[in-house]
Amino acid sequence: MTHLLSISIGPVQDFIAAARRTADLYAGSQILQELSKEAARYLHSNDAKLIFPADQDADGANKILAQVEGDPKGLAEGAKKAVQKKLEQLWKDTIGKLPQAYQNQIDQDRAKEQLDHFLEFYAAWVPLRGSYPEARLAVERLLAGRKALRDFGPTNQGDEGVPKSPLDPARAAVIDPRDWGEANIRLEDGTYRPLRIKPTEYLDAISLLKRCYGALKSAKVVDTRTMARRSWKPEAEPDERYEEEDRIPEPQPYLAILVADGDRMGELISRQDDPEAHRRLSKSLDEFAQEARKIVPKYRGFMVYSGGDDVLAFLPVNQAVACAKELSEAFRHQVKGTLSAGIAIVHYREPLSISLENAREAEKAAKNGGRNALAVALHTRGGAPIVTVQRWDKLSWNELLEAYQNRKITRGLAHELHKLVQEWQDDMRADYLYKEAQRVLARKEARDLKIPAPTSDTPTYRKQLLTFVEQLIIARFLSGIKEEAHAGTGA
Repeated sequence: MTHLLSISIGPVQDFIAAARRTADLYAGSQILQELSKEAARYLHSNDAKLIFPADQDADGANKILAQVEGDPKGLAEGAKKAVQKKLEQLWKDTIGKLPQAYQNQIDQDRAKEQLDHFLEFYAAWVPLRGSYPEARLAVERLLAGRKALRDFGPTNQGDEGVPKSPLDPARAAVIDPRDWGEANIRLEDGTYRPLRIKPTEYLDAISLLKRCYGALKSAKVVDTRTMARRSWKPEAEPDERYEEEDRIPEPQPYLAILVADGDRMGELISRQDDPEAHRRLSKSLDEFAQEARKIVPKYRGFMVYSGGDDVLAFLPVNQAVACAKELSEAFRHQVKGTLSAGIAIVHYREPLSISLENAREAEKAAKNGGRNALAVALHTRGGAPIVTVQRWDKLSWNELLEAYQNRKITRGLAHELHKLVQEWQDDMRADYLYKEAQRVLARKEARDLKIPAPTSDTPTYRKQLLTFVEQLIIARFLSGIKEEAHAGTGA
């Protein structure tokens, strides 16, 4: 009998986001992709017909759907064993690059226990007869129900008195970081790269794997400081002398984190009438992911993750909007759907976990704003966040960015307008507010800047003008202008 088999492999978001360094983040996404591809390869090698992903080597599919003959339970169990074996092999190959003295310091028994209980592997299956959409919906419901029945490990893990990992407090440390300050790992070319394990980083096995794996892939990784620098120095490359040196100031210390996701993908998938149509959709999603990996570097960005309809990338602030726009157009062309994206403008010194959460919140704002949209969120250090949402066909960033880049707007303009709007009372006339805003523009020598004219009552116009002013504030950061450049214009 033919069955639809659905498999989910995790953890996903929490696992990837548990990172102190960009290399940790990249390592998490790559390890998850390796594990997911292993499951797809196992199914393919056992005569299963992959539906999503359509290709066993496609990146990013932590959720797998396949058409199988015979025993679906046996295939699911075999796939789980293959994925677990792959994880153990990744540990062996990666940790094996450490000098023997450091390998000997790892609590291998605890590490094995953590590796054995790390994976979240869920599977469900239904007979494939009659309507394919109905069978697919049924198997997805079963899988969701199975995932809701969490598997809980033993409460006593034999780690009393052992410090918990700061990246995953559910697990105890397998190393004493106080002995790892000078630890390094051997690269393929025979050279060594430092792991930079701080004295307080009591890393568990999975976090140690990510740190070592990320160091091995370090040539592909761009740190947050370098990404901030690329807004005014596009050719900037990572420099180990600056990675841990906070005393050296950055003239422009902000970067952009972009999170993008396809809109209403569930509805799009539900419209596929048979497995072949679903495979074609899967191929188009993989083609978009491949195209995204070409688009982001064009804007001097660093792709952390691209799989299916999901994108996570770091970008220079002055390239972020243009890159997001091209990604949305590529998605529309490849998938025939719409994309929503969030951009968080964050300080390079901000903890990575917080910055990632800010970017995901921005993406949610785009979805909540009607989808097919871009949300840009500014997170200055110590200031309240500012968020604006616009549909792709209504984007109005270019004029403001050019005005800042051509020194037509001073730094204080947006803040003076912001104060004006906030102090204006609802019982005062909207046309007077507009004229007062124009007076501020003229005094700041920004006469060419167009502000919205009133077409409604004062409360509504105040809200409209406030949105414009907030966009003006964000645009200064998106312009990538160095701080001393603003100082030179009296900003």
